[in-house]
Amino acid sequence: MKSKLAIAITLWGWLLFVVWLSYDYAEYQDRWIIHIFQRAYSYEVHAFHILIFLIPFIYTFLGYLVNEREKLLEIIRESEEKYRALALVDELTGLYNRRGFLIMVKHFLKIVKRQKKGVFLLYADVDELKRINDTWGHTEGDAALIETAKILKNNYRESDIIARISGDEFVIIPVGTGQDCIDIVVNRLKEALDIYNAQSNCGYKLSLSVGIAFYDPEHPCTIEKLLAQADKSMYEHKKSKKPIEISPLC
Repeated sequence: MKSKLAIAITLWGWLLFVVWLSYDYAEYQDRWIIHIFQRAYSYEVHAFHILIFLIPFIYTFLGYLVNEREKLLEIIRESEEKYRALALVDELTGLYNRRGFLIMVKHFLKIVKRQKKGVFLLYADVDELKRINDTWGHTEGDAALIETAKILKNNYRESDIIARISGDEFVIIPVGTGQDCIDIVVNRLKEALDIYNAQSNCGYKLSLSVGIAFYDPEHPCTIEKLLAQADKSMYEHKKSKKPIEISPLC
């Protein structure tokens, strides 16, 4: 990167040097080189000649310092943007983390409340993640979370809000999904899991327990209460399911 200000400073120094040489040539014609290098009649003039020769190099060095400063500021800006993004995004899955989710949803709920449109929230928990960690190790447990995130991202639209809000818990807000479509949305997720498990060669099946909560703009509630309702629904679903089988072979 080359700063425009750095270039301008460097060129200005060399321009001053060229202007002085042009003036000296116009004044002394053929003797201008002799005049420049001959011993001046006073120390002040001699010092001035030396300074004139140093000016372009001084300005070039100043331009270099300015350019380095601009590069450092750019690195700082990029770092700030990176850490700002990391503060809202889950590092493992690339989804929103809990903080990012709450920021997005609080803004989103204001919009749906103003538009008087309801919205569903899906609360998904990865079944038997602890057993996967205990059997295969935390590396495989992380892989299960990453694959879950991929399935969610592939199954929902870019406009939908998807987040990992804790270790094995994910939330999804399928934007614009009405009462007549929510069952289709949930079944589509189940089908995506079935397809993944049919193609996977690991010793366990990836399974999710899903709970649903509805935000009614006519009777609004906080996002925390909405999450609690969906979490309760999810645990009811989990209790009704059989534990998944885990084989030690993959």
